[in-house]
Amino acid sequence: MGTNEVKIVWDVTIGNEALFKDRMGLIQHAAEVIRKKGMTPNFVIVIHGPATKFTTCSLSGTKFENEKVEKLSDIQRVITEMNKKDNMRFVQCEVPMARNNISEDNILPFVDISETAFFDLAVLQMDGYAYIPICEI
Repeated sequence: MGTNEVKIVWDVTIGNEALFKDRMGLIQHAAEVIRKKGMTPNFVIVIHGPATKFTTCSLSGTKFENEKVEKLSDIQRVITEMNKKDNMRFVQCEVPMARNNISEDNILPFVDISETAFFDLAVLQMDGYAYIPICEI
């Protein structure tokens, strides 16, 4: 391989908490494999759709407030670790925030807010990031 960096943009829309947490674990595993091969993972995780609930500080007052998300604090701990320890960047689309009554101050502080995930996904791919969708099938 001719590069030391592996650039991936992960397009995450999963609203199921167990599946979301599992997929975050798989993304972490992918980073470990890349590091073991002597390369550097450069990951951007773009969150939109039902996955938006996992980047919120609190579901209170949002359209998600009546959903049972028992492991929200666990998920938030995992994605915070992914950001801090693994240097993964998280981007939250503003569109589902508006649609689900989520204000900017209710998004985890390390998460970047984007006007539209589709723009970010396109630009990152143009910049050489491999595109991997993470969705419920």
